Amino acid sequence: MIKITDGKIFERKILNGTGFHIVRFCAEWSGPCQIMGPIYEEMHTLFKTTASFYRIDIDEAPLLKEKLGVTDLPTILFYRNGVVIDFITGLISRESFIARLETAVKKY
Repeated sequence: MIKITDGKIFERKILNGTGFHIVRFCAEWSGPCQIMGPIYEEMHTLFKTTASFYRIDIDEAPLLKEKLGVTDLPTILFYRNGVVIDFITGLISRESFIARLETAVKKY
């Protein structure tokens, strides 16, 4: 999993990149983020051959949070070739997360 703290890296890897990218916006102080953290890590393990996984701490990258309009934590954005194709905000079960990832992989 790759940690992003810079807008230029985000643009190069996600917005101008190709393929399937999953980007998690989180904060250390957020309870829901702490709950989703292990689930996100597991998704990275299960889908690492299908998608690239990124993590953005909003306290380390507040401009990215603002630029992308992230208001709820955690927020997980699904990108395909630089375009948001789906998103998750707040808590979601492991099973629901897997279903969303599988749908995104098949649909796009």
